[in-house]
Amino acid sequence: MFTKIYYFCKRLGRRDQGAAAVEMVLVIPVFLVLIAGVVDFGYVFYTKQIMTAASREGARYGTKYHTNASGGHILPNALSPSITNYITSNYSSLLPSAPTVTPSGSGYTSGVAGDDLKVEVSLTYNWLMVGTFIPGLGSSINLNTSTTMKVE
Repeated sequence: MFTKIYYFCKRLGRRDQGAAAVEMVLVIPVFLVLIAGVVDFGYVFYTKQIMTAASREGARYGTKYHTNASGGHILPNALSPSITNYITSNYSSLLPSAPTVTPSGSGYTSGVAGDDLKVEVSLTYNWLMVGTFIPGLGSSINLNTSTTMKVE
C-alpha cells in the first residue's frame, strides 16, 4: 500500500503540464514594459530631433537678409511672420504639443551682420506609457534645444 502512495506522489511532483503557461504569465508583463519603453523613448528621440530641426530652421529664417518693398533691411525681431510663428506653423503638426519658441541674442534686436541670433525651442513631453511603470521618472519630461547663428 505504501509503495502505491509513494509512486503516486513521485509522479505528482514530476508533472509539468502547466509550466509553460505559468512562465508565459511571468514573462509577458516584463516584455510588454520593455516594448513600451522602447516605443516611448523612441518617440522622445524623434521629438527631440524635430525640435532641433525647428530651432535650426527658425535661426536660419531669422539670420537671412530680408528686405521690405522699398529695399530696406528688416530686423529679425520685425519679420513677418515672426520667428515664433514661422516655427509653430511649420512644426506644430509634427510635435506632440505646441512648442515654446524664444528668439534672443544681440542679432535679434540689432540685425547687424556677425551678431548672434539664438533660437530656443522647448516642450513638455508627457510620457505615453513609461511614466506609469517607472516610479522615479514622473509623468513628463522637459525637452530643450537651441541654435545660435550669425546674422548675415
